[in-house]
Amino acid sequence: MRKWISATVFTFIVSALFLQACSKIPCYPAAHYAPPANANYRAEEVSLKAPAGHALAGTLTLPFNRPPPHPAVVLITGSSPQNRDMMGHWVWPASAYRPFRQIADALSNSGIAVLRMDDRGYGCSEGGPLRDATTIERADDNRAMVDFLRNRSDIDSSRIGILGLSEGGNIGPLIAASDPNICALVIMAGCATNGWKIQEHQYRYDIERDPNLTEKEKEKTLEAKMEGLRAAVRAGKANPWFAFFLEYIPLPTAKQVTCPVLILHGDKDAHVPVEHAHYLAQAMRSSGNPDVTVRIFKDVNHPFLPDKDGRKSGYLKLLRKGAKIPDSVLDTITEWFLVRLLAGH
Repeated sequence: MRKWISATVFTFIVSALFLQACSKIPCYPAAHYAPPANANYRAEEVSLKAPAGHALAGTLTLPFNRPPPHPAVVLITGSSPQNRDMMGHWVWPASAYRPFRQIADALSNSGIAVLRMDDRGYGCSEGGPLRDATTIERADDNRAMVDFLRNRSDIDSSRIGILGLSEGGNIGPLIAASDPNICALVIMAGCATNGWKIQEHQYRYDIERDPNLTEKEKEKTLEAKMEGLRAAVRAGKANPWFAFFLEYIPLPTAKQVTCPVLILHGDKDAHVPVEHAHYLAQAMRSSGNPDVTVRIFKDVNHPFLPDKDGRKSGYLKLLRKGAKIPDSVLDTITEWFLVRLLAGH
């Protein structure tokens, strides 16, 4: 398991969407990402160059049920290293959870092309390590994905959308705010405050649910954890990604997003407070964006697994039971994109 800044920050590592071991996420052959036999789309292995020079590898799914050029969606992963399915290292039980494969399958079966890539330095992609790349630099990788689609004759360059989960929910607005040609954005469990407040929420979520602590002990425990984090950062132990995460405030960028936006959040999110969905929507609406929709899903956690508790300590149990993104979430995403990307065509 990689070390981010100190033992004090270990809680943050565990609270990242997916954790992985030191060894690299495997580079699976193209057949690993082949569609199921009854799929209404085909899959194409693709490679593109990021602005920093490294090659990114991924899968483009192209629907059968509509003639090209197709509308398309770029999928953007969360903070910890993952492959194009948003799957971490294969030795970790969470590798059974592949949310981006589910989302790509739902969208492409409905007539929308989907591009998803391995993170830089992992899977079949070059570059890395990811911990040395800030959210801004990761956004450049994903801009390259948008550019790649625009240069394909089988993709309609005027109908490209973005979906980002967790940190991807911060990267999506960065791209949409700087690219007026993006025509739809979905944010799943995105942040509205800086990482200091996110980290405090993550600590508090677990501490408040500890029956062995009194109210005074809970307060002392929280302050001790936060002071340990501040001390580690003052000592210069934060890597580039974490240092940026702690200071970056997403709301100014959100105010610059003018395309239609769908914001999704689970009410049992132990990583990012559910209120952040409303903060993001308010920021976008305040600057004149007329098409901002918020959907809060009951008993759904940060990685959008059905969960009545939400704490990260329960993820593995859920995954071992085969938990997946609920159909209600997939249907909401698919129906919303169909209206924004296929209307009038």
